[in-house]
This record gives sequence, C-alpha cells and structure tokens, in this order.
Amino acid sequence: MNIDNKAVNELRVLSAEIITNAKSGHTGIALGSAPILYSLYANVLAVDCDDPKNFNRDRFVLSAGHGSSILYSILYGLGYNLTNEDLKNFRQLGSKTPGHPEVNVTPGVDCSAGPLGQGIANAVGMAIAQKHMASLYNKKDCKIFDSKIFCLCGDGCLMEGVSQEALSLAGNLNLDNFILIYDCNKITIEGKTDITFTENTKLKFESLGFCVLQVKDGNNVDLITKNLLKAKQSKKPTLVIVNTQIGFGSELAGSNKIHGKPLSAEELEKLKFNLNVFKPNFDLSKDVKDHLKQKSLNAKQRLKQQSNTQEYKKLYPKEWKELKTFVDSKDYLKEIEKIKKIKMTEAQATRDINGDILTQVAEILPNMFGGSADVAVSTMAFDKNAQNFSASNYAGKLIRFGVREHAMAGISNGIALFGFNLPYQSCFMTFFDYLKPAFRMSALMNICTLLTLSHDSILAGEDGPTHQPIEQLPSIRMIPNTIVSRPYNFTEIIASYVWLLQYKKPTVICVSKDKPTIKQTELEKALCGGYILHNDKRAKLTIVTTGADVTLALNILDRLKENKIYARLVSMPCIQIFEKQKSAYKKSVLKDLPIVFLESSAENCWYKMAKPNDLVLSLNSFGASAHPLDVQKYMKFDPESLSKRIETWLIKLQNKKSI
Repeated sequence: MNIDNKAVNELRVLSAEIITNAKSGHTGIALGSAPILYSLYANVLAVDCDDPKNFNRDRFVLSAGHGSSILYSILYGLGYNLTNEDLKNFRQLGSKTPGHPEVNVTPGVDCSAGPLGQGIANAVGMAIAQKHMASLYNKKDCKIFDSKIFCLCGDGCLMEGVSQEALSLAGNLNLDNFILIYDCNKITIEGKTDITFTENTKLKFESLGFCVLQVKDGNNVDLITKNLLKAKQSKKPTLVIVNTQIGFGSELAGSNKIHGKPLSAEELEKLKFNLNVFKPNFDLSKDVKDHLKQKSLNAKQRLKQQSNTQEYKKLYPKEWKELKTFVDSKDYLKEIEKIKKIKMTEAQATRDINGDILTQVAEILPNMFGGSADVAVSTMAFDKNAQNFSASNYAGKLIRFGVREHAMAGISNGIALFGFNLPYQSCFMTFFDYLKPAFRMSALMNICTLLTLSHDSILAGEDGPTHQPIEQLPSIRMIPNTIVSRPYNFTEIIASYVWLLQYKKPTVICVSKDKPTIKQTELEKALCGGYILHNDKRAKLTIVTTGADVTLALNILDRLKENKIYARLVSMPCIQIFEKQKSAYKKSVLKDLPIVFLESSAENCWYKMAKPNDLVLSLNSFGASAHPLDVQKYMKFDPESLSKRIETWLIKLQNKKSI
C-alpha cells in the first residue's frame, strides 16, 4: 500500500473512531469521501495551517456538512490547531469539533454548514467576492487575489432548490474560480437516489455553462488530484463528479444504513481489518503524520506562490493601504459619524428614502456590494451609482440576483465570509420565507449583512393577500442575534444603518410605499430604538407603533382628540435596541399609563411589554385584493375602526377601576 492510500485509510478510520466515541455522527460520507478531501488538501489547496485566515487562501466549503468528521481528521493531520482531545470531544458541548462545521469555532473552517445546498450558495458568494476584489486590485504585473473556491456536495445538496438557484447564477456569471466537487455515491437516507433523483447531472451542468469532469474511481487519489488541478485551470465554473461508495470498507458499504450510523466497537475493528489499518487510537501513524506534515508544507508553498503580498505593497502602496482598510477589523466609528450627517432626501415613500440613503452610504462604505431578487425597481434598495456586476464587469457593485431569494441570501453570506465586502440584498417581505434558512445562517454565523424588505403591510393593496405579510414581521424578530428595524421616516432609517455598523449583525430594514407625515425627527432619540414622537400632558394613554403604522396612529390621535381623549405616541422602529436601553429611559418612554400596541402584523412580540390591561391591536387573518384603504376598512384596521376599539377599551378600563 502506497503512502497516499495508507493516509486515506487511516483518516477514514480516525473519522470513524471519533464518531463511535461520540456515539453520534455520519460514518458513511466520512469513509466514502476521504480520498476526495485528502486529494484536495494534500495536493491542490493553497492554504496555511499556521495562518488559516490568510486572505488569498483557497477557500473550502463542506456543503455536505454532516461529513465534518473527515474534515476535522484531515485538518488535524495537516497541523491545524486541533488536538487529539478535540477529536475525542467531537459533537460535545463547547468543543472545537461540533457536529456540523462552524466558522470561527474550528481553525481551517471557512463556512458554517448544515442545511444541505446552502454551502453551494455560500461558495458561489465567495467566488463572486473573489472575482470582485480581483477586478478592483489585481494588476497585470502583480496579482493579489488569485484564489479558488472549492465546495464539496453530495446527492442531497444537488436536490435542494437553493443549490439550483446559486448554480444557475454561477454559470451566468462564468465564475471560473468556482469548483464544485460532487461526492456521487447515489445514496440518501431513504435509499438509492433512483427513487427520487434520476436527472443527467453532466448534461444539466453543461447547460448551465459549467465544465464537467468525471472521476469514475473515487478511491484513485492520483486521478482525483489530476482532475481537481485541471479544474483550477478551467475557463468556466467546473463540476468534478467523483463516483464514491458510501461507507467504503465497512460491513454496510453501499447501503443507506451506514449514512448516520456510528460503528460499534466490533464493526470498527472489522473496518480496520478491511482497510489494513494499524495505528494508535484517535491518532495517525508516524509515517502518515510525517507525510501529511510535508503535504502541509507543500500547501503553504502553493499559497506563497499564489500570494504576492510583499511585492504588491512595494509596487502599489496606495491600493494596499486602501485594501488594508477592508482586511483589518473595523469599528466603523468614522463611517457612523458620516452617516449621521447625511442630508434629508427629497424622496417621499420610505422605500425611496432608504434607496437614496443606501446610495449615499455606499459612497461612505465603498465595500457595500449587493442587489435584489429582481425587484430593485420596487424595493428601491440599490446603489444608484453602481454598475452591474456581470461576467464582463466583475468590478460592478450591483448584483442582479434574479428571481432567486434563497440563493441571494446564501450568496450574501458567502460574500461576507470572504472577508472584504458588506453585502446587502432586498425583496418583498412576504417572500422572506424563501430566504429565511439562509438568513438564519447569517445570524448563526454572526456576519454583518443587510436585508431590506419592502411592501411590509396590508397596504400592498391590490396585489392581494399573497403580497401582504401579516405573519412575517414577528417571525423575523424571533430569529436570535439580529437587528430588525421598521423605520417610519428618514431619521429612523439613518438610525438603522448606524445599528448595522455598530452591532455588525444581520440587519433587516422594513420599508413601505407609504409617505411619512413627519419626515425628520431627533436622531439621538431614534437611536434608542423607541422614543416619544408626540407628547401631551393631558394624555390618558400611550400608543406604541412602528413604521408605516405611525401615520395610522397619528390619524387615530386626531380622532380621539375630537372626543377629548388625549394620547401620547411612541415610535419604536427597533424593539431589540429599545430593550437594550436603561430601565429609567424605557419607563420614561412607556410611562405608567395604559398602552395600546398598534401594528399591522401578528401580535405575539408585543406581549413581552404589554401589561394585563393593555391593548394589542394587530392582524391575525390574511388580507385581500383591493385598494389599500379598502383593505384597511375590510380588515377593520382603518383609523375609524381602531379609534372605536380604543374608546371601547378605555370605557372597560374605567368600569374596572370604578368597581
């Protein structure tokens, strides 16, 4: 047995050992795909285990994230900062080797993976970001961005809709720096893929604009390496199909039963015998370690040849200085102060105001990079000064994602993970569910990305209930580690961009076609997330509302006033930010008065603040297709209907007090 095959088999067994030890994991993919991961890391990737964040490194995304055990085993063998104890703690609380790869947890992991197919979209995003940065900074005599993006997927990944969206765009953009490796074992959890998946993958990818290579023997390291190196030279995005056997070497090889099955101690011993492996438990043989150490040095050398940093610094000091502002971690303090000084736009509706502000923010932040899911003319959330990013113009900053909401969000995650750009994206709020899985990953990975959602209420009108997002706003607010803003006017939109840069978390700005009657308020108050918009010393109640519903609340105030009922009005664009404020401030805003929480969405989030006798005015049924004002009346969410409900509620409160 040559040293390559010995290394592969020992890595297979090591992966199986850590799964058996954890009594949890996916043995099948680890045993089947080991030659692919070995060939990639040992012979192809330009990486440095001592500098795993080097900006010009090749990136690798394990879209089939359940195969994490083989990835950890290889990273350990190559000298990344992982120990035997880390491998023994596979899938345990607080370990550096979680069940699915997590970025910023395991050295050498470039992307969190788990939901199948999303890793493909993330990798396409990285490839887009790499192309963009290369077009901006590479010179004819000195390239500083020259990396490739590799992604390993399985049959399941290719069945997911998000992968089809992303791959279609990758072909359209001719991302020749994107290499997808297909671990083709023709098995899923329920059985052989022919029960669900019989398409001609080769022809499909060729029709998408990919170069397609095939390795029929998934155990042949030399052949896999040869095709991966060929893919690096391709002038098109490339698919490398590698035919493998799930669970290779085990008693259940080729069966769906090995997919998520940890081997028993007896089965593990049989695996070692079948693969002719004799090595220390949870470790590798000395000759394999020495071999992998040399392979790691080779990978460093490849990176050194690929990265002309020192030469670039000397030849292009100005560009290097500018680039460093993207490379270094930023606190955005100067940029935040500039954003605070943006002059009020003449635009009327909040979607238009936001579009104007985004364009000005993009001048302050030249690394703003994004677009919409084919609705830029409706959401207005795009940089009006930017050129299109395309196969003929990678320097463009406006990405036309097409009608691909899920891939848009996954690609945006990849752009952020590449490390230089602040991605933004937009679509209608009602279609948030199309992209939610990827946006959830944005929050899980704690990456800074901006999502603008327009048409955020029943006032979408004639388009009907399919375009009127009754339930979406509360569901978005439920995602941990996010900033969700529903701004009413220019000032609150400015505050939203400040929060984006201040907290560097996934941020959602919800805008509408409605025009605010009060265009500008005090920024420092708006930055608190909730503040008093209208005060009245005679007030007997407080109305708390958000976004376009502020206009509705102002109309209600006028109607109540006609009946000598006086109220205060609180605008609360961001509940999460308001909840961060000191207790004294929150009490001063909400005051010890009965409160009406008013929002044209489902009600659940307001009960965190509401007292037992407070009134929550919300919507819990779908809308209708009609003029916006007619929809309001139909839903009994017009000023007249709501004023009557408030008056009735006040009478009941007074009766309770008199008892």
